[in-house]
Amino acid sequence: MISLPVRQTDPKMPQNSNTPETAFEKRIRRHVNGRVRAYYAITPPGLEKVCHRELTDLGFSTEDMGVESGGATFTGRFVDCMKANLHLRTATRVLMRISSFSATNRRQLEKKVSKLSWELLLPARSLPLVKARSIKSRLYHTQAITESVLAGVISRTGEMPTDGCQGIHQTLFVRVVNDRVTLSLDSSGEPLYKRGVKKTAANAPIRETLAAAILKMAGYNPKRPLVDPMCGSGTFSLEACLMAKQMAPGCLRSFSFMGWPAYREKQWVFEKRNAESAIVTLDTPLIYASDMDPAACKMLEETVVSNHFSDAVSVRQMDFFDCRPSLYGEHSGLITINPPYGKRLGTLTQAKDLFNDICEHLVQHFKGWSVALISPRPGFTGRLPFSARRLPLLHGGLKLTLLIGAIN
Repeated sequence: MISLPVRQTDPKMPQNSNTPETAFEKRIRRHVNGRVRAYYAITPPGLEKVCHRELTDLGFSTEDMGVESGGATFTGRFVDCMKANLHLRTATRVLMRISSFSATNRRQLEKKVSKLSWELLLPARSLPLVKARSIKSRLYHTQAITESVLAGVISRTGEMPTDGCQGIHQTLFVRVVNDRVTLSLDSSGEPLYKRGVKKTAANAPIRETLAAAILKMAGYNPKRPLVDPMCGSGTFSLEACLMAKQMAPGCLRSFSFMGWPAYREKQWVFEKRNAESAIVTLDTPLIYASDMDPAACKMLEETVVSNHFSDAVSVRQMDFFDCRPSLYGEHSGLITINPPYGKRLGTLTQAKDLFNDICEHLVQHFKGWSVALISPRPGFTGRLPFSARRLPLLHGGLKLTLLIGAIN
């Protein structure tokens, strides 16, 4: 018979600072809060190096940092995990590596999982949602892998599912490659591109993580104008606003790690206050969002006002082809454009004609400006009237081309 560990306190209950630390709390402090672990920041395809640079800029140690297909790796303590979720703009989620071991059958997998200290990692009376993937391994059936992993967790903690939706607030990623099992606990919960800023989205929106990466790759300077003339739901404008105001993208949302036994609200409040103290108020808006769709402009204006972003973002209804540099002050800046793709808005022929017209308008009226322009098809860029770097981009399952350049 397996002897199950008993949780000596509910970590979600407020604790009196004068109360002596329990044995369970000491184990959490020693093995979770104080332990240096490996973390994996998942990114959209092609943005791994951008996220790596972002981690470096945030002050994470470069000694154990790396770039892998699909993300960037770093090491740190639990507080660093919180900081990464709070500050990263280009990552989709942050995984905490739990363990890695070899397993070739279900019994072996369950036994090794049951030896891990899940009671220190998962909320009391809960089981995680398991997402399994197998590549070139004898353990190839993902449902069987999931069942064995859950059986191992139950064997360790004694927690049994209470309904068919157990563990929806915690997710455990199980990756099996060449018979090597890697277990990672999701610390983010909702994808990090869900900033908590926008409540609604317009047609064909670009994700916040991708917009932030494009702004970084294009060399966005908050002291110069940012023009978003086909703004839609305003993702480029809002991401630029967060950068200009030096606002951490995770300030307005919650995370899965808040349910972990290691989570301490005082520590999180301290980190958030540090981030919020860095937020600046701007003298005048230098981010200009516009669209010919009045409904999109209205929704964006409501978002700007409700989040107190009016010091940074100006919204107006306007056709792109009416845009002129004189509307945006005396200095040149950056133009970001995510035009209709043809598949989602209009036909492919219309998308191509619109793309060519956009390029001609930029060359005619915006000399001296920088541009970040998304091309729906590689063939659209064959006769580009200005010099630009061409970068492959994957957005919503579509293979696009990002053009970053200067209009001469």
